[in-house]
Amino acid sequence: MSWGRLVQTSRSLKALGLRLWRHREIFFRAFVGWGAAAILLLLDSSGTHDWRYRLRGPRPAMVDSRIVIIDVNERDWTSLNPNSRNLLRPLKELGLTTDAFFWNTRLWEDMLSRVLADLPLAVGVTLHFGDGVRVGSLGPATRSLFEDPRVLWGADLDSGGRALIPVFATTYNRNVAVRSLRSDDDGTLRRYSNSLVQIPHMGVRLAELAERNTVALEAALDSSSEEGRSTNNSDSRGQIQPLNSFEGSDDDLGLERTSDVNFVAGTGNFPIVSMRDLLEGRVPPEAFHRKVVLIGHRSQATEIFTTALGRMSRAEVIANIVDNHLQRRIPQRLPAWVYLGLMATLAIFSVRFIMLYPQAVVLVGLGLGVLAWISISAWVFDRFAIWLPALAPIAQLIITYVLFLSWQVGTNEARAWQLEQDRRAAEQLEQLKTNFVSMMSHDLKTPIAKIQSICDRLMSQAESDRMAEDLRNLRRSSDELHRYIRSILQVSKIEAREMAILREPVDLNEVLFRVIGRLKPLAQEKGLTLDSDFEPLFSIEADSTLLEEIAHNLVENAIKYTPAGGTVTVASSEIGNDVVVTVKDTGPGIPPEEQPDIWAKFTRGSGASTSPGTGLGLYLVKYFVELHGGEVFLRSQMGQGTEIGFKLPMS
Repeated sequence: MSWGRLVQTSRSLKALGLRLWRHREIFFRAFVGWGAAAILLLLDSSGTHDWRYRLRGPRPAMVDSRIVIIDVNERDWTSLNPNSRNLLRPLKELGLTTDAFFWNTRLWEDMLSRVLADLPLAVGVTLHFGDGVRVGSLGPATRSLFEDPRVLWGADLDSGGRALIPVFATTYNRNVAVRSLRSDDDGTLRRYSNSLVQIPHMGVRLAELAERNTVALEAALDSSSEEGRSTNNSDSRGQIQPLNSFEGSDDDLGLERTSDVNFVAGTGNFPIVSMRDLLEGRVPPEAFHRKVVLIGHRSQATEIFTTALGRMSRAEVIANIVDNHLQRRIPQRLPAWVYLGLMATLAIFSVRFIMLYPQAVVLVGLGLGVLAWISISAWVFDRFAIWLPALAPIAQLIITYVLFLSWQVGTNEARAWQLEQDRRAAEQLEQLKTNFVSMMSHDLKTPIAKIQSICDRLMSQAESDRMAEDLRNLRRSSDELHRYIRSILQVSKIEAREMAILREPVDLNEVLFRVIGRLKPLAQEKGLTLDSDFEPLFSIEADSTLLEEIAHNLVENAIKYTPAGGTVTVASSEIGNDVVVTVKDTGPGIPPEEQPDIWAKFTRGSGASTSPGTGLGLYLVKYFVELHGGEVFLRSQMGQGTEIGFKLPMS
């Protein structure tokens, strides 16, 4: 790597580190949520095992139809085997019925011969007939029947894990399969050991026999169809050939591999045939043809197991295991790094979502996310038998949300406190400004009044026209200054919310006459015509001082912005329940882009640069009109003048 490339990489890493450091609070909380979920992942195996099956419930439609259970119950066995009656009473007094109770060579010979004659794929005897069983001498035919390669006899395991093989086993790996099932510490059966010793588990071995014998049977049928059916006495179903014995590898010795049981069926979901019906010939033909047959009983407490779908017999649990292997739905767990990466991706998306959207949206989104994840986890497990953690991701979402919620609440509280401090400072500054302006305005009113009175006295004693004109200009300027000060005082009252109106009967036309009379000299001085068009109006309840201020500002503005030779018309009318006052001029008009802001405070049009003013007149007009419950309006076109006014309710 070149020196320049190394420097560039170092700078990139430094920039990335700085970026991560700036957002360390976010990354730390995301990591805490992910770490908590990683710890909970260790508990997710047993914590969510049962509810997955309870939520799904039994699925009889999914059960492999090739599995049949033969029930050897105590009552039928006693009635069919009179010799067992003498043994039954002492066993019951001991509170235990062992598997040896269900042994009778003749009955088992009859039962197995009937089952094997129907050409099953495999037969599993879930009872354990160990050394305590008195078999006696067996003839060649009987021994050949008991040692049929399609029949698996159940073997138990002692406390040391050594196999206790049945009496019919010739070797450890022929006609023998482990039937043991081990419950967890809470008494619930969830998994089984499939390679504790050299002998395989019965559920695994039965599935293997079924698959091999299915292939052998199909090959035999194909061979017979190619050779033709030369004799009518031949069995068209063919014969199942004996299979090689199961050879356990050296790797299997002493190693325990456990697998979860994917419970697709509960009690009574597998076809059950009574042993009595079988021996008395009440079973329909081909009931066991090409089937996996399990023979078991429910007489002992050790033969009943608590599962996620309720209590089941040993034969029913092993039937579920056989179904798992036949239909390739053995629960599979992915490597831990896959789950951790999945939760890291979930953490990134959840943090991004929490940071971008408001709390209401986040709550709804996370709730939908939890439901979606539960549904996906259940569907993937149900459809593909792949175990996806449910508790850990949901806990991660909740922990991440709580962590970021507390952080956002703290941040918002700090920001709100700072904003409150800024607001108080701004209010104090605004109050200081208002007090200063009010104080200055009041202090200026007195000298202005003195100037006006001196001007009036000197104008009456002027010795020349030039001096009289100068005094009139001085008087006019002092009037404008007085109006500015009054406008500022009014704005100060508005901002201090001290403005109030004094309603009394007012003749609006009379108010307009006074305003026109006061401003007519100003219009004549500019060479304008100031006209009026008043309709007779009823008196209205209003503040006459404020109405005069409104009219004065509107007419004065029209005079200011109308060029010499123009006309300003003040009109009043009655429309419906409102009185309307309109001031229309022949000025240049107001540009459309300036019209929305014309009523704002301290706003002046682009053509006002040569006209004196503060930009408060129309702001006060709008405020005073709305204070009376009325509204203002403006209609203007460039080059065609402006029409501005207001309307007030008559009552």
